[in-house]
Amino acid sequence: MRTYTTLFGAAWVAVTLAVQDAPAQSTADVPTVAVMDFNGFMLGEAGNSVAIGKAMSAMLVTEFSGRDGLNVLERQSLQSILQEQRLALSGRVEESSAIEIGKILGVQYMFWGAVTSIPGQLRVDIRAVDVETSAVVTVLKKMEKPEALLDVVIWVADEFSAKLNLTPPADRPEAPAIPVRATIELSRAVDYEDKGDTAKAMEHYQKALDIYPDLKDAQRALDRLRGGDV
Repeated sequence: MRTYTTLFGAAWVAVTLAVQDAPAQSTADVPTVAVMDFNGFMLGEAGNSVAIGKAMSAMLVTEFSGRDGLNVLERQSLQSILQEQRLALSGRVEESSAIEIGKILGVQYMFWGAVTSIPGQLRVDIRAVDVETSAVVTVLKKMEKPEALLDVVIWVADEFSAKLNLTPPADRPEAPAIPVRATIELSRAVDYEDKGDTAKAMEHYQKALDIYPDLKDAQRALDRLRGGDV
């Protein structure tokens, strides 16, 4: 068990976290990345809004998971640790908070930021910080069409990988456009899963796949929930 003292809001709190001592680093020295849920929303044509930041966070974790030279903390593991330690953050994540959470998690890099989508326009404002040095590694800002969400996710991963001098995946096909309705259903599914409503989460993951069968984040989550790995 390790106890950390960290500043959240206006109060210093002691946090006790059960973690194993890390083994000696391998020669590969592969860093670990954690992705906080991004703030923001997606507004659909009918005026309904969903927490798109959660969906994009999940998609970025999936993108990082498929890359050599990086380890990524699975979103469910991150949420579980934050909830167990009562560190779930609401509102805008500050840089100091992200760094302190990164230290508790034992990761090398933390991602946080905001993503907003309105009809015809997607905007992201994301940054990554080196937990050990507190240095901002990269600041990423981009505007695109909402259907280009996956392309933006890949771009974020590429830009960060370039900062670490990692080789991007070879022979990668062009990112497909994802229908806005599929992204909305994915966002709803992730939100329901966070609330512990597995049945509703599975329902909306399936709806996302019905709209766009190649949405691998929805399929991955659905397979995990069907397998009971929650």
